[in-house]
Amino acid sequence: MQNGAGSDGDCVAANAKCDGGQGVTAVISDTQNNLILRSWRDHGLALAALVLLILVSFRESVSDAVSVWWIYPTYSHCFLILPISFWLAWEKRERLAHIAPSVELRALWAVPVLVLMWWLGRLATINEVQQFAVVGLIQVAIVAMLGMRVCRLVWFPTLYLLFLVPTGQYLIGPMQRLATVFVDSMLNLINIPHYTEGTLIELSNGRFEIAEACAGLRFLIATVALGVLFAYLTFRKWYKVVLFLASCVAVPLIGNGLRIVGIILLAHFTSNEYGVGADHLVYGWGFNIAILLVLFLCGSRFRDPISERSDHADIAPPPDSSQKLIVALVSAAVLSAAGPAFAMWHESERLGTSAAEIGRPLNLRGWHATQNYSDWKPNYLDMDAHLAASFSSDSSPASPPVDFFIGYYATERSGHALTAHISHLWEGDLWTPIASGTVRARLEGQDISLQETVITSVAERRMIWTSYWIDGKFTTSTLTVRLRQIRAGLEGHEGEALVAISTIVDDTDDAARRRLTEALQATPDLSGRLTRASGRSSAASGAN
Repeated sequence: MQNGAGSDGDCVAANAKCDGGQGVTAVISDTQNNLILRSWRDHGLALAALVLLILVSFRESVSDAVSVWWIYPTYSHCFLILPISFWLAWEKRERLAHIAPSVELRALWAVPVLVLMWWLGRLATINEVQQFAVVGLIQVAIVAMLGMRVCRLVWFPTLYLLFLVPTGQYLIGPMQRLATVFVDSMLNLINIPHYTEGTLIELSNGRFEIAEACAGLRFLIATVALGVLFAYLTFRKWYKVVLFLASCVAVPLIGNGLRIVGIILLAHFTSNEYGVGADHLVYGWGFNIAILLVLFLCGSRFRDPISERSDHADIAPPPDSSQKLIVALVSAAVLSAAGPAFAMWHESERLGTSAAEIGRPLNLRGWHATQNYSDWKPNYLDMDAHLAASFSSDSSPASPPVDFFIGYYATERSGHALTAHISHLWEGDLWTPIASGTVRARLEGQDISLQETVITSVAERRMIWTSYWIDGKFTTSTLTVRLRQIRAGLEGHEGEALVAISTIVDDTDDAARRRLTEALQATPDLSGRLTRASGRSSAASGAN
């Protein structure tokens, strides 16, 4: 009896010990969860405050990006990037709940580099560089405020934010030419008689232009953005990712060419009853969507099995102290805000300019001013000063006149610069470019490079010579312009100008070139006029 009782007592004591052990384990687990929850609250608030500071400090760059999303359909998909990134991060919530965020002070070394990148982009008026820098600062803020353990789980949603930057406008010209070559080759292959000049394709019963909207940039960018997301969700082997992303570039280019060929053939064989006007947009997008679906369907057949670690496999590190979090937050905030503050101070120190110098009448030796009846006029917005004039030769009064245009910008800012995407040398609705190249001509005793473009309209054919002037020199390279903008901005001489001369091609291209050459040689003190307008000394002026 006693032994039996003793056994029962031992059993009760053992159960109590077991229950007591489980109770202690539960208390420890609750304490740990509370610490992690409190850590997420503190680090989350710090991250939100830092991101808000970045958005406010760089609000001009952020506003420019959102405006592009809203105005240009090519980038309307950018509105989906943030929701997609948030959803991908939210999918990791169960694993993130077992990891306490931490401070990663080493990430702050990237902040001065990104701020410098933003400032150089501002000096060069390259919006994409500024916007990539701002997105980079947000990504650095995520790493600095949440730590590497967290960022290893949300690396893709964080990097996917790069698609918030609307970029790719520089691809339109090459893609237009590629599409034209593709269409020309396909029409030759199927023996359709046609004539190709520039981006114009003329058939027996119609004339078609491979316009900027037909270049396929919108389809390419949207496909790449969706393709990167699809590859992340579908593949785990690197070579499959590489092959699929290469397909996301090649397939839209080929598909866009086939789309254009199909629209041209549809219009050709239906005597332009179908395939022109608004119809070709509907047909084209239907074709593009079909190609996109086929691309993703083929990719899904090679998907890799997704294996995730156990949600409870991570061991939560001890949360960082509040002092360390505050130090990291203040340091990141000061470093981030220093860029816009310095930019404001630097711009207030700019040297004065005399844009009125540009508007003075232009006198050409051996030429007289005449009335301009042409529809050609460069479309450069928000110029500080400009000059437009037409001249006829005294020795050949019957020859077509030469038109001069000088567009001047005293300072550079978003949408207010020589190389802004919204600026054009001609009205796209009236003129079509058919040839381009580079020529050399003499101006004030020096050889300068000029970009030659031949454009055509229903009324006339016209040749245009253009050159940019910046930092005392002429150039035809937009990259050179942007690089010189940085130097000129640092020195405070930010004046820049477009110089364009044009004439009707009434005989041959060579005859038009001779007329433009003679007019340019007869132009006095053009470099000096631009130099004085920018506030530079005349000794700094030169040609390239």
